[in-house]
Amino acid sequence: MEDFTEKRHQDFLAWPPNRANCPEFEAALDRLIDLAPLPWKATMRNIFVARVAKGDPNATAWSFRSSGVVEVNYGFTRAAMIYATIFCQFYDALATIWLDVDLTMEDEGILQMIIDEIDQSALEPILVADSSRASWLGEEGVFAAHPALLDLPSRTAVDSYHEAVCAVEEFVLSHEISHHMLGHTEVSFRKSSDVARLVDGWISRVDAQGVYLDLNESQKQEIQADVAAFLLTCGELGGRCDRILLYRSISGAMLALTSLAHITEMWSSSNSEDSHPDFVTRYGIIAGLIVELSKDMPRGEIGDHPRGFLLQFQGFISMVLQAWLYRKGEEVQEPKFLNFFAWLMDESARLENEIADA
Repeated sequence: MEDFTEKRHQDFLAWPPNRANCPEFEAALDRLIDLAPLPWKATMRNIFVARVAKGDPNATAWSFRSSGVVEVNYGFTRAAMIYATIFCQFYDALATIWLDVDLTMEDEGILQMIIDEIDQSALEPILVADSSRASWLGEEGVFAAHPALLDLPSRTAVDSYHEAVCAVEEFVLSHEISHHMLGHTEVSFRKSSDVARLVDGWISRVDAQGVYLDLNESQKQEIQADVAAFLLTCGELGGRCDRILLYRSISGAMLALTSLAHITEMWSSSNSEDSHPDFVTRYGIIAGLIVELSKDMPRGEIGDHPRGFLLQFQGFISMVLQAWLYRKGEEVQEPKFLNFFAWLMDESARLENEIADA
C-alpha cells in the first residue's frame, strides 16, 4: 500500500481529488455527515479521510490550507478487527452458557467439561492477542496474520462482526473530525466555541468535571473529542439519538478504546505529562454518557437495554485487563470466563432493579 503521508502535499495541490482514499471511509464519512447537525455538514464535507500504512497504529487530525485531514493508521484498523472478533466470541460464550447450558444438571463431570470448553473459547483469543503484542509491535506490523482473524464467531452473525469494525472506524473518524470541529487543529471551525461549550456541558452533566479539570491541556482535548465523537455517532448532536444508534456507538467506542489501550498499554497512568488520558479515564466518561443518554429508554422487545450492553463490555474489558495484568506478573489470577459470567449475572439483576425503579 502506498503511504499517503509521503505524498500528501502533492495530492492536495489539486484539493480535493476525493474525500477519502478508500471506499470504506467514504461511506463512513457520508454516514457521519448524515448524523451531524446542520452547521457541521459543510465543514465535514471539506475533510479528507485517509488510511495510511506507516507510522504509529493510531489516528491523527491535521490541516492543509483551509481544509482538514484525518488519517487512520492501518495498524489500528487491524487491532480493531481483532478486538471486534474477540468480543463477538465473548458474546457468543455468554449466549451459549445462558441459552444452551443447564447449570443445574446432575452430572457435574459433564457440566464441568462444557464449562471448560466455553471458558477456553472465550479466554484463549484474549490471551493470544495479549501475548502476541510484543512480536507484532517489534515487527512494526500489527496483527499481520493474527490467529483470531482465522475464526469468526459461530453464533454471532458475520454481519455483526463487520458492523462492529465499521462502528470502531466511525468512532475513530468522529474523534479526529471532532478535533477539527473543536478548533484543536490549525484550521478552526467557525462555531468551535459553541461545540466546546456543548461538550463541556455534557462533561459536567455526567459528573466528570473533577476528573476532567485534573488533566493537562492535551488530555482535555482528547476527552473533548471523545465526548463529541460519541454524541455525533449516537445521533444526539443531530437530534436523532435512538436505541440502534446508541448500541452502535457503544460498540464502536468501547472496542476503539480497548484496542488503543492494548496497543499503548495505557490502561491506567498517573503520569500528568502524557499526551493522552489513560483508558480508565476515557472509559469512565464514555460510560457516564451512555448512562445519561439511556436513562429514559425502556427495555427493548427482548428485554435488552443500552446499559445492559455496556455491562457486557465491562465484563469483556475486565477479562482483557486481567489477562494483561496476569502477563505483567501482577498479583492477579489468570482470568476465568465463568467468574465473569457469575459477576455479570449479579450485576444484571442489580441493573434490572435500577431500570425498573427509574
